Amino acid sequence: MPKFKDSRKLRKKDTFAPTEPPDVDLQTIQNLKRRLKQENKQLCYKYQSELFINYEKDKEVVDKIASPGQDILVFVRTYHPFMQRQKNPLKQCISILRLNTIIAVLGSQTLAHLRDKISCIADCTISKECSEDLKNAIGPMAKDVYKSGFFFIEDTFYNDSRCPKNTDYSKVIIEWAQRRSNLGPFKTATMEDCRIDSLLLRFGFPWVYKHQGGCEHLIVFSDARLINNNDALAVTAYPRIVRLRPLSSKYCMICGVYNAKWITVEHERIPHNPCYFCNSCFKSYNYVDGEKVGNFKAFAYPRNVEAVRKEKKK
Repeated sequence: MPKFKDSRKLRKKDTFAPTEPPDVDLQTIQNLKRRLKQENKQLCYKYQSELFINYEKDKEVVDKIASPGQDILVFVRTYHPFMQRQKNPLKQCISILRLNTIIAVLGSQTLAHLRDKISCIADCTISKECSEDLKNAIGPMAKDVYKSGFFFIEDTFYNDSRCPKNTDYSKVIIEWAQRRSNLGPFKTATMEDCRIDSLLLRFGFPWVYKHQGGCEHLIVFSDARLINNNDALAVTAYPRIVRLRPLSSKYCMICGVYNAKWITVEHERIPHNPCYFCNSCFKSYNYVDGEKVGNFKAFAYPRNVEAVRKEKKK
């Protein structure tokens, strides 16, 4: 018996690919023609992975405004924290850098103003094991407890000394560099006294912002220009986030529908370590009448701290 020749694959393009319809007055046909023309264009946008933030214009009368044509507007790119791993001593593995936000700051403002606008997950909450007491899962904000930090720009460490209890992170680095002849010398200053327009720096060159002990971010001063009438002129409107790169959500590993709000580790009834739970799956699977079932450790997911705070108030 001869083998049947399946010609459907040969006709697949003609059968399923949309073709430009004849010139008719149907609205659906006109929409299809427009869609076909758009698909043929290979669009490439410079900022297609970034979201532009639109702010409403200030309607209230403000006391202090920037002068168009005189005040400088500086744009700073901040990146997510990176981690260096040296499993192989001959090869250093560095995590991929990901853009976090692009911040516009006035030249008359200080590095302290810039620091207060940088967002980081490490500032959200102090992680603590809470499987036995979910009501106290969320503690104080880490940025309100550990306020130390510095910017390293050119050869200077700009430390945050607004709180008397802040630790000078740069001290141990400078002492380490002094023991090496090819490093330094380095200088120190306070970020709250350093204006942005007083910095001598290279645009496009990566500098370092460090906080929370060992959380390091790269920052890049990417652009500067004179402010104009189309910009927000209120000084209180800056620093402001003008663009950001969205992050993909972490979904519950049980239902796969809702965002994660809890993390468990060393869970004896779950094959994943760690495992991400939404609020509903976490409580229904791990607790019966409010009592913990099995052995595991639980932590509040930092990216959903505000949602857990609302749950705590209920």
